[in-house]
Amino acid sequence: MNENTNEEKKVPENKGKEVINNTNNNGPQTFKPIKKNSDIKKRLMKIMLIVVGVLIVLLIITLIMSLFSNKSKTYEEIEEIMKNAAIEYYDVQSGLLPKEEGETITVKASTLIDAELMKPLSELREGESCSGRVEVTKVGDNIIYTPYLDCGNNYTTKELYKAILEQGIVTSDNGLYDMNGEKVYRGDDVNNYLQLDNYLFRIVKVTSDNKILLILNEMASTSSSYYDDRYNQDRRFNSGFNDYRISRIREYLDDLYNNKLEYSLLSKKDKEKLVPFNLCIGKRTPTDTTNNNSLECKDILENQMIGLLTVSDYMNASLDANCLKTIDRSCQNYNYLKLSGTEWWLVTGNSLNNYEAYIVKSSGYLDENTASGYKKVRPTIMLNNNVMIKSGNGSETNPFVLK
Repeated sequence: MNENTNEEKKVPENKGKEVINNTNNNGPQTFKPIKKNSDIKKRLMKIMLIVVGVLIVLLIITLIMSLFSNKSKTYEEIEEIMKNAAIEYYDVQSGLLPKEEGETITVKASTLIDAELMKPLSELREGESCSGRVEVTKVGDNIIYTPYLDCGNNYTTKELYKAILEQGIVTSDNGLYDMNGEKVYRGDDVNNYLQLDNYLFRIVKVTSDNKILLILNEMASTSSSYYDDRYNQDRRFNSGFNDYRISRIREYLDDLYNNKLEYSLLSKKDKEKLVPFNLCIGKRTPTDTTNNNSLECKDILENQMIGLLTVSDYMNASLDANCLKTIDRSCQNYNYLKLSGTEWWLVTGNSLNNYEAYIVKSSGYLDENTASGYKKVRPTIMLNNNVMIKSGNGSETNPFVLK
């Protein structure tokens, strides 16, 4: 009896485990789904789009704020606005344009504002009191528009000749001298470099009416010509003539100015800054001591756009006290115009004959040379007195640059 009772009470081995399992699962079992890679990518793409959208909105806000916070134009931008407004104004009022060579008329900024061709200067330059005008000049076949802006101590449009004169007049050593009513650079170390679009030039002098004579600093390797190579009956040879009016070199210079040669000396923009000038083509003897161009200017070729340097201008560039007559070798000393190793033509002929003109020798002094000689050509041009300086101090490393 006892044995049977004990067998009935025996508990199976896995019964406890079932009980425990049942107590841990009060309800039906649930399983967390495993996310697919495509779902993750979609979420990342959505986040990226939101970030990009926020950045675009911030960029737009920044641009709008910059437009409202910086209404003022630069001084150069205002000058350009005035110039363009004047051009538009005279497109309609063409009958008012200057008709005579060198004639200048002026239109005020207030007139252009009243014509609704530009905004008031007070809007273009907030917080400043400015005035302006545009001078309109006939130069050759061109009409030149020159804007002037005056904002007091903050900014004033400045002509090149004023920047040159601000270097100061000297009476010794290298620098700018007052000679014969002109301001002349003299010496071998002067700050008279000027950069045009294509080439570097040197400023020779400022004339009495504030025009500026330039000479090419260094010539292109191909810039050579005869002064003249025609048959000379007196010489019975093709030794040429020293009359600039009929010379080959004049033809060469005209072709150079009109861009008919293999290199371009002047851009269209450069030519707009030039003014016609009277080229002094008179002759002199090798022993003449006059250096004020009175001999050269006894014969004048009017309204020239390009030319060559006179003997007097070359002599005046030397600071040597012994540079007294045309062919004095001392004229090579303290003279920025000489180019070592290069011989080049001057415009001046020898008055003792009809076949010799003066050249600058490779060492820098002047000498007579048969007109049929093949030498370098170093052109001269004249800047108008209203050309404006953009930058520079005239040094070789920081030449004057024009607007």
